[in-house]
Amino acid sequence: MRLQRKLERLILLPVLLLYMLPAMAQNARIKGKVMDAAGNPVGDVSVSVKKGTTGTITKDDGSFTLPIADRSGVILVFSKTGFKPQEIRPGNDSLLTVSLADAANSLNSVVVIGYGKQSKRRVTGAIATVDMKQQEELPNTNILQAMRGRVAGVQFTDNGRPGQGGDVLVRGQRSITASNAPLIILDGVFFNGSLADINPSDIQSMDILKDASSSAIYGSRAANGVLLITTKSGKEGKPALHLNTYYAGNDWSHKMKLLSPQRYIQKTLDFRSQNGMTADPTQIDTYLTTSEAANHKAGHIVDPWDLISQTSSTASYDMNISGKNDKTSYFVSGALVNEKGLILNDNSRRVSLRMNLENKVRSWLAFGITSQYTMRDLSGLEASPTQAYNTSPFSTLYFPDGQPQKYTMPEDQLTMNPLYLETLTTNQEMYHNLFANIYGTIDAPFLKGLSYRFNYAPGYRWQNNYNYQRQDVHLTVNNTTASKINQTNFDWTIEHILTYNHQINADNGFDVTLLYGQNHSEFDSTKATGATLPTDVVTWNNLVLAATQTNGSGAQSQDGVSSMARLNYRLKDRYFFTLTGRRDGSSVFSKNHKYAFFPSGAVAWVASDESFLKKVKALDLLKVRLSYGAVGNQAINPYQSLSLTTTTQYVFGDGSPTSTGLYAGNLANPNLKWETTYSGNLGFDFSLLNGRLGGTIEGYQMKTKDLLLNRAIPVANGFTNVLANLGETKNTGIEVTLNIVPVRTPSFEWTANLTFSANRNRIVHIYNSDANGDGKEDDDVANAWFIGKPVSVAYDYVQDGIYQQGDAMPAGYKPGWMRMKDEDGNKVIDANDRRVLGSLSPTRRWGINNTFHYKQFTLSAFVNSMQGWMAPFILLATSNGTNGNPNYPGRPANMLDAGWWTPDNKSNTRPSLNYTNPLGRNYYMSRDFVRLQDVSFSYELPARMFAKTGLTSARVYVSGRNLYTWTHWLGPDPESGQLYFPTPRSIAAGINLGL
Repeated sequence: MRLQRKLERLILLPVLLLYMLPAMAQNARIKGKVMDAAGNPVGDVSVSVKKGTTGTITKDDGSFTLPIADRSGVILVFSKTGFKPQEIRPGNDSLLTVSLADAANSLNSVVVIGYGKQSKRRVTGAIATVDMKQQEELPNTNILQAMRGRVAGVQFTDNGRPGQGGDVLVRGQRSITASNAPLIILDGVFFNGSLADINPSDIQSMDILKDASSSAIYGSRAANGVLLITTKSGKEGKPALHLNTYYAGNDWSHKMKLLSPQRYIQKTLDFRSQNGMTADPTQIDTYLTTSEAANHKAGHIVDPWDLISQTSSTASYDMNISGKNDKTSYFVSGALVNEKGLILNDNSRRVSLRMNLENKVRSWLAFGITSQYTMRDLSGLEASPTQAYNTSPFSTLYFPDGQPQKYTMPEDQLTMNPLYLETLTTNQEMYHNLFANIYGTIDAPFLKGLSYRFNYAPGYRWQNNYNYQRQDVHLTVNNTTASKINQTNFDWTIEHILTYNHQINADNGFDVTLLYGQNHSEFDSTKATGATLPTDVVTWNNLVLAATQTNGSGAQSQDGVSSMARLNYRLKDRYFFTLTGRRDGSSVFSKNHKYAFFPSGAVAWVASDESFLKKVKALDLLKVRLSYGAVGNQAINPYQSLSLTTTTQYVFGDGSPTSTGLYAGNLANPNLKWETTYSGNLGFDFSLLNGRLGGTIEGYQMKTKDLLLNRAIPVANGFTNVLANLGETKNTGIEVTLNIVPVRTPSFEWTANLTFSANRNRIVHIYNSDANGDGKEDDDVANAWFIGKPVSVAYDYVQDGIYQQGDAMPAGYKPGWMRMKDEDGNKVIDANDRRVLGSLSPTRRWGINNTFHYKQFTLSAFVNSMQGWMAPFILLATSNGTNGNPNYPGRPANMLDAGWWTPDNKSNTRPSLNYTNPLGRNYYMSRDFVRLQDVSFSYELPARMFAKTGLTSARVYVSGRNLYTWTHWLGPDPESGQLYFPTPRSIAAGINLGL
């Protein structure tokens, strides 16, 4: 019996072991602890199995436990914001100790440098990178909003309207009349569309090339800097699905203060009094127009801003799916953004689709495509803020039947009803952009490090703007009009890129990039209009019915060819050298100067790797960079070097047919050539105290020569000017970027990022002429171009207070009129007393972003500022509609309530309402501001909360934009400089999910 039991046990034991092994495997664990570079534990670190679904997060003491069934081939991924991601094979270690490097210390991270990528350690030029991760919780509908104040030396201004692109300026204004816009490179090739066409959620990285060494590789059009935008691609592992959606409610960040009904009455009385008319407050209804008086008696008042406002909001829905295996990488996304602006009927709807696909046909051969389609619908004619500005608070806007009244005051007809055209006009405004880069790459199997890439990037854009104004039933004449505008743009780029990367020995290595490319762009447009149509039914669809018909069309094209060579040499992996040469040809220039050569060179030294600096314990990194080179600007329209014909039509006598004549419209310039910028840059990258303090300091100087300007010539030539190369400008500046970690504990971290930049541009010379013989080059006063002064300046008389009662004043002047300074001391105020009052571009910019991480909570706040600039602000005028100002204090129209001089209110800054501005001086205001621009608060749900749902990440957030602005600017927004259109303040709530 005992023997039988022993045999049974021997038989059953293997069976029990086979049964228990899976359960034992399920209980297998990997334990460990995560520390930072200083040896402190790091909590809330994501720990996951690469290409798997298992994951966890570290506790406050940095410890973690991860269930692993089988360790063979397992790779663990450790990641946390502010640290460099790390991958580790656990092997058979029973307890892992992982040290995460601070992201600020990482020189091995990769940046896009143009026609390739490079580790930060080996970068020799001035390249700034935008942290796109920080933008995921902000209501950005335009990628440039991500740069607003966050990149030293880069200025972005936005008009605040839905669907608009905005303007970018890198390191100040160089050119006087040619474009200063930077070159846009999307996924490695030229992008000629609007940046409003690119979905911000599709962007993996955005780098800005600021100096000549980094941007000279693009030569053509690179004088104004280069924006390198790289979209997302698939990552290794199972297919990943991401959803990001938010809803934002918008309101006016600032409303211009117009005259209230009470102030409007006071304006009317003061104007009459100052012009010698009766001004009895009890007789005010006799001073108002008939319709104003009726509304005043009835207590009917209008708030112009409320009149043209609508409930404003932004709704964004973005979804993408991506993945990667040994053969194929893919990223597919779709997004919808609906924006309702602050102004009635000012709306935008954008649909964007993207597909990025790459397939490795062989180990050495791959083909791919990055592509996008965007549709922007800006249909609808918005109400007019310009007309609303002048709308009297006692206006009548509608007839009794509800139809809009054309003029707010029929007796005067100065101000059109701001809702009139918006109500009567049907508008369709659509923009389409189809863009792709089709490429192939070959990694030569016969020579390691040699590769070839072919790019073919076609872009097709088409747009239409159709309008129909229906019949105003209260008019006896036919007021109907219709128009159709169609425009198409087609461009393509073909590039052949050959690269060779070779490590000679342990201390020496190099890489070479060679390029040959061609590009072409063409444009055509057609416009047809009609007036006096017999019916409203067909709108713009049958213009032949119009009694009056006009049409027009236009087309142009341009071609370019490029060749480039770049050599990067590295010595001991701490001395780096870059030499670049690019030759560009463009059809926009004359036959004698179509080609130009743009060389550049740069060196970099990782000084902290030297033995004499390794002893400095506080120093983690010190890198020095120096560069110099030339880049070109071809930003003029085609055919400008040629003599172009202009048409005119004329009728010779009554009843004769219309004759069309041709005549020369401009003078040809066979020597027109490239505008060229020569730029030098000195940069320092540093990190101290184990990454607690790091950053970059840049100093630069740029000289732009052979400026593309219209030069005045004697009229005896038959023309008044000719486009020529002349003059020179100079830009100098400094840029500082600091990354600080004031507090870092296992559960709490505070990081601060500061950017500061100062730029001074000036005109070195223009015509090299000295007509008055004073030994100094003459200024171009007519164009406000002054030697030694900034390119864009305010040039005018200097205000010296207000004449008060009893003051001695020029003949014809009255108390309450502006006094101007006699700058030349000849006791006569004339044009010679005008002076440069200030710069129209900011001379200083700074931004501070503070981010606080506490466990799964993150709070960030960003303050943005621009200083040292001013702008004309004609809305300050008090004269009666003279010199182009929009204020009419003597007529039934509203105006800005900025105050005015009266005998009882003796202002020394604001003139009286009867001031006629005899010298035609403009009005100016400072555009300096400090703005609480972005605030966001998010909560990252712990992985354990959704582990069973299949989600890999989940975050909810709320954010605010343009929350408060400190400024003396009285307009809607000092940053945009808009006189009438408002800038929105936004509060958004959203959710970001990963699957």
